[in-house]
Amino acid sequence: MILTAVLRLGIDDVAEVAVAGDTVSDLVAGTRAGASVVAGVLTGSHSRAELEDAPHTHILPSVIDLPAVLLG
Repeated sequence: MILTAVLRLGIDDVAEVAVAGDTVSDLVAGTRAGASVVAGVLTGSHSRAELEDAPHTHILPSVIDLPAVLLG
């Protein structure tokens, strides 16, 4: 899904992509795709402990906190 979005949007480098998700699968997918930001958000289905065990760059309280990471 991530790579499909990259192709459809004409993005040249997957490292320019940020992925935010609430499941371990989201974080694994973002990491495997090569996204430079892979953020787990705690407002969804998986717990902090589950998300921390998955590959990630950030764990955020909510997706609303993502802009601060991107602009940071």
